[in-house]
Amino acid sequence: MGGFAFYGPYDDNNPTVEESLFQISTNPRYYVEVPTFHTLIYIMKHFPNILTDITEEYILDRAASSSLSKALLIVQVAWFCTNCASRLSQGLPLSLLEVSTAAHASCTLLTYFVWWSKPVNVAAPTLMREKEAREVYALLKCSDGEYDEALEMARKRAAGGSSALTGHHESAKVALAANALHHLLPTAEKPPTQHRFRTSDKVLLPGRLTNKSSNEIFTMSITTAISPMLYGLVHFLAWNDNFPTPLERVFWRASSFVVTCSGFAGVFVFWPSVMLDDFLRSLRLDRLMFYMSFFVIPAIHMLASGFLIVESFRQLCFLDSTAYQLPSWSNYWPHLS
Repeated sequence: MGGFAFYGPYDDNNPTVEESLFQISTNPRYYVEVPTFHTLIYIMKHFPNILTDITEEYILDRAASSSLSKALLIVQVAWFCTNCASRLSQGLPLSLLEVSTAAHASCTLLTYFVWWSKPVNVAAPTLMREKEAREVYALLKCSDGEYDEALEMARKRAAGGSSALTGHHESAKVALAANALHHLLPTAEKPPTQHRFRTSDKVLLPGRLTNKSSNEIFTMSITTAISPMLYGLVHFLAWNDNFPTPLERVFWRASSFVVTCSGFAGVFVFWPSVMLDDFLRSLRLDRLMFYMSFFVIPAIHMLASGFLIVESFRQLCFLDSTAYQLPSWSNYWPHLS
């Protein structure tokens, strides 16, 4: 959705929310610019008051998925998982499609639990308005020369001198930037010199790897290792299931093992590349470790998981008659069928 964003020309009076939404779509002079991560950190450090105060009610109001719909889906998914457990308890076989669906259902339950209050389909950014936001916007749009002019103007104002520069140097951008710098004197930190705003549709997330501490990277690595394991372990339920051919049983077992261990393999390759970066670079192995972590292992994981899905549908043509028998007690669970 863009996160926090500036909009419109900084030298115009801010329209109302309704007017801004109309002008963004109809007026070519009005456009949205989203600060990059480092620019947002600069704003939070020096101008935190321009960030729109987002209340919990405001966030919940933008949620497109209600708790009721999530609860109904959870009940339905929980019924399916219970139905699978009921089949196993009565000695009835599970088809490979049921096993694959159970794996996705387990991940769905975990995802809905974690994202219970997460808004979805938020299409518009949170706009930073008011006069000071326009001043900061003008400051961020200044070139190096314009920044020096604005800083000189701010220092003259602080010293009780002229309130504006004279001659061709005077501009609305410089004047607004000087107002923003006036609040930072006597020591004014210069904004990031490059890439202050996103220049493409590629999202620059505040949580990207280069901005994380070692503890955060460690937590992310644990999550990366455990998530495929939770998904892959469910497929071991079909370890001794009936397969069309013995070779497909071998491929199923191998694919289940690969999917389960792919996260650990990725972390095992990634951490040495972080901790021993200089050493690996001296051996010219740093690029190999990079490709292993971000290309080779994910590609192998995708091929293995793709085989599990394809094989789940292929086995439907070779099901035993017992696969069509219904379990008893799970039918008493209210569900949609």
